[in-house]
Amino acid sequence: MACRQKADRGELTRFVIRPDQHPAIVHDVSATLPGRGAWVHPDATCLKKALTAASFARAFRTKVTASDLPRMDTEPKKSG
Repeated sequence: MACRQKADRGELTRFVIRPDQHPAIVHDVSATLPGRGAWVHPDATCLKKALTAASFARAFRTKVTASDLPRMDTEPKKSG
């Protein structure tokens, strides 16, 4: 999503938009949560790019505010 490079799912981690929760965007570690998902490389560079509201808004096709973004202190681990 952020770097726009293609990769297998096993090389990516997933974030899901959940309007019923806060923050609305959650890290889907198991890659099984319902909802529209966005896949990101689990490295610091791609994660920083993905954490901009514009990247998530484009991926989720909806308006995203800073309060919707997940608070992540560390890099996410690979899903799967």
